[in-house]
Amino acid sequence: MTTHKPGRFDGKVALITGASSGIGAAIAHQLALEGASVALCARRGHMLYDKVDQLRARGDSALAIPGDITQDAALIVERAVHEFGGLDVLVNNAAISVGLDIGEMTPNAWRYVIATNLDAAFDMVAYARPHLVERRGNVLHISSISAVAGYFDDLAYVASKAGLEGLSRKLALELAEFGVRSNVIRPGLIMTEAFTGMPSDFFETQAQMIPLGRAGRPEEIAKAAAFLCSDDARFITGAVLTIDGGESAK
Repeated sequence: MTTHKPGRFDGKVALITGASSGIGAAIAHQLALEGASVALCARRGHMLYDKVDQLRARGDSALAIPGDITQDAALIVERAVHEFGGLDVLVNNAAISVGLDIGEMTPNAWRYVIATNLDAAFDMVAYARPHLVERRGNVLHISSISAVAGYFDDLAYVASKAGLEGLSRKLALELAEFGVRSNVIRPGLIMTEAFTGMPSDFFETQAQMIPLGRAGRPEEIAKAAAFLCSDDARFITGAVLTIDGGESAK
């Protein structure tokens, strides 16, 4: 007979956006592994259901919520709370990039990126807030090294990630009186499905810029995320944790 080992998230509920692959899927996997009931949200429904099936096969409590956070934030939060009875953790991970510089960036492309990466993050927090206050939960925002070093991503992406970090700092101050925390993880180069189709030597070339000599892995971000979302980090709010192999230390 298997004895259940208590986890840091037993009895807690987490909602993760952009959870069909990459960092979002890894965070959902880690939080579920540590006992959370997890609601995974993403636009790509088929990939999302595959991830949820994998978690359920392991015995985890998981729910797929396909949807567009730019349009359906209220319904997404409502669905997670209805299914699991509350909300303790919101992970704002969903993000897009269009790869355009200032000479190519149209107003519509700019608004599309900002709407997904920043506006929808606010929407998710706004609708999740009463539930997080009720359970003294926390919000984790997944930013990017691009927030402080704009050499890698497009103009709108860089601006949106810098804005996301500002949003988190202000939320940390406004929500502290309710016992709700808000923090940021700022990843560097992470080996995810987003880079599928890149030249075979891409990561080797990029790794030469990183003091630790390699790209990061989604599970390394996920383990840090689990710490910041847990009660082990209950005195941490308004923080930005950079995980980039030492690149920003140069």
